[in-house]
Amino acid sequence: MKIEFNKGRTVLNLDIPDEKILDILVGKDIPGLGLRKISRIIENGINNHSPKDISNKKTAIIIPDDTRLWARGDIFVPQIVKSLMTLGVPKDNITIIIALGTHSDMDKDTLPKLAGSFCAENIKILNSANKDTRRLSFIGDTRKKTALTITKEAAEADHIIIFGGVLHHMLAGFGGGRKYILPGIAGYDAIQQNHLLAIQKDGSPHPLVRQGILLQNPVNEDMEDAAHLFLKNKTCSYVAIAANGTGDIFHADVGDLDTTFISACSKLTQACCISVFQKSDFAIISTGGHRADTQLYQSTKALFNAINVVKQGGDILFIAGCSKGAGNDQFADTLTNFKHDPGKTGKNLVKKFNMPIYVALRVMDILKRFNVTLYSDFSQQDTLDLGFCFTHDIDHTIKSLSGKGFIIPFAENILPVLTEPIT
Repeated sequence: MKIEFNKGRTVLNLDIPDEKILDILVGKDIPGLGLRKISRIIENGINNHSPKDISNKKTAIIIPDDTRLWARGDIFVPQIVKSLMTLGVPKDNITIIIALGTHSDMDKDTLPKLAGSFCAENIKILNSANKDTRRLSFIGDTRKKTALTITKEAAEADHIIIFGGVLHHMLAGFGGGRKYILPGIAGYDAIQQNHLLAIQKDGSPHPLVRQGILLQNPVNEDMEDAAHLFLKNKTCSYVAIAANGTGDIFHADVGDLDTTFISACSKLTQACCISVFQKSDFAIISTGGHRADTQLYQSTKALFNAINVVKQGGDILFIAGCSKGAGNDQFADTLTNFKHDPGKTGKNLVKKFNMPIYVALRVMDILKRFNVTLYSDFSQQDTLDLGFCFTHDIDHTIKSLSGKGFIIPFAENILPVLTEPIT
């Protein structure tokens, strides 16, 4: 059977023998809404969910960075801004803040991709403060003792609009919503305190800190608390979107933060959480193409999803373009230097948490338990240095796979879950 996989901006047509395919996991057949319909939903939502005195309020719009280009901020952020201006909000009352978390600052050339040319030319756009203590305001302590600091321009705003996608997330359970506040626009130290909740005292990952889990996930609970603390004296609207199993946006909504977020999580689970009744001998997965796989650091989300349904010691053929390399130096250095000793990395994280190193720890754990071949733009030496197996002949690699496997062409979007069959 010929199956298409996206790698960067290229399409691979791979021939996989029918007898080797256990199932092709693509999510439920829920069609995308189309960009025009989504824009109308956003326009109506901003009109209906803005405070009556919005024209007098200082408004901060929080948006994702370039690791979430699939959310199409280039189209939808201008729609938010134009809707506000129609309601009488002067453009000088609007500030767009890029929720970086601990990611690197976005440069001026990237702004049209994130917020559209109209906003790049007409609206003040700022990176979140991260380590710049001069631009951080202390909000208070969460119940889990995270000392919450927030980017000053957001703290000084009267009305907050969060724009961004909801997707399964290895740390927060689900990305989106409250996550755009902590870690999104929070200070570096606050982010580290929050993320430290993902590690137990012995250096092992917390068992409830994983994709699709909100209840009793300490990282998520702290994020929720931080959001409520920050928004205590503000009004807020959340513009939520979610993509289906093939990466098309199928859900868009505007409303209060908590209700809109939980609703989007439910929709995402219905569309992209796939029950399977047995583990496979192997999996062939792709992150999904250039909007998701420009760097290895972000592409690993596909890997974290897929391992749920592969037998211990099984093979994973992992297709990701990685045209911009590893995406984070600390992540790459940890994989390169500690791939044979993940336990030491975990113990070090207890002393001082670091998100890229934590992601590397989770990847090292996968590489220890599965045979993962990375087919990417990395050279053979770089691939091996990072701890992955290398192939220059993907067709030969597929022929060498034994047993039956799952095929997951858009693995960043699909969360397969092992369940008992209904009898």
